[in-house]
Amino acid sequence: MHLSSVFEIGFLMGLLGSVHCIGMCGPLVMALPISSKSNLQKTTALTLYHVGKISSYAALGVLFGLFGSQFPVFGLQQNISIVIGVTMLLYVGYVFVLKPKHIQIGVLNGLYQKIVSLLSKLFKHQSVVSFLFIGMLNGLLPCGMIYLALSSALATQDILQGGALMAFFGLGTVPALIMVALGGQYMSFTFRRKIQQLLPVFIFGMGVLLILRGLNLG
Repeated sequence: MHLSSVFEIGFLMGLLGSVHCIGMCGPLVMALPISSKSNLQKTTALTLYHVGKISSYAALGVLFGLFGSQFPVFGLQQNISIVIGVTMLLYVGYVFVLKPKHIQIGVLNGLYQKIVSLLSKLFKHQSVVSFLFIGMLNGLLPCGMIYLALSSALATQDILQGGALMAFFGLGTVPALIMVALGGQYMSFTFRRKIQQLLPVFIFGMGVLLILRGLNLG
């Protein structure tokens, strides 16, 4: 698959994922200690935060791309658009239609608690550099949309494409999260909830488009 297509798919997934991020990561982003900082410091802090988050995503993408390359399935990489599209449809069906109860996974819960603990300590730091590490840790928090993106990175069966897909996934989440960080106080809980309710529609639509694209139907 051409890298340009990987960039496009990753960015669009991130853009859709940002709808989910407004509800899930929004509170964390709104809590970033930037209110007392100057405009330059705010810009630097938010830039470092997103650089850190995207770096974590890219690193995870490289690992999953590497893992996928060790278990090649003939024709999978060539039909990655279809694979990702089908994965999206399955995700919508499982998460939003079947609506399974939260499954307690010891490793993930332990990781979540550890990351939250480290984040709470970093939030007390006044240094702008601390925002880089806040972003890196935020990128490691367990999240359904990240699982979906990582499954796509796995399907690329390539280190470079896996890392690129996840990096552009991170870039796609930037606009919405910057909006939340700078004007989150004007977004009510009801508004964020309504936006989240549109998420399955967006994911389903993109999944169908990717499948059609992979089938080369014009």
